Amino acid sequence: MYVIVLAVIALVMAWVLQIIFKHIEIKGGYWNILVGATIGALLGELILGNWGWMLWSFNVIAGIIGSFLIGWIYMLIFKKFKKKAEKIEVSNESNS
Repeated sequence: MYVIVLAVIALVMAWVLQIIFKHIEIKGGYWNILVGATIGALLGELILGNWGWMLWSFNVIAGIIGSFLIGWIYMLIFKKFKKKAEKIEVSNESNS
């Protein structure tokens, strides 16, 4: 049940992140955001521990906080990688 709660929180938070930060375009779209949200939910729950609203041994509030923060940072990192890849691609085309 722990994994089910983790997956539901990650799915919902990835959707929320995609709506809030729709101006940030990253390769892979929703699926890439989902990876960041899942990592964030797991880390948030593991780091912040057992307090607040527990559902099947999963700290829901910590999962939401971690999912949002790590998901947002994940999106910003992938945005920078996308810009670097585009610059390299443009410079390779101009050199040809």
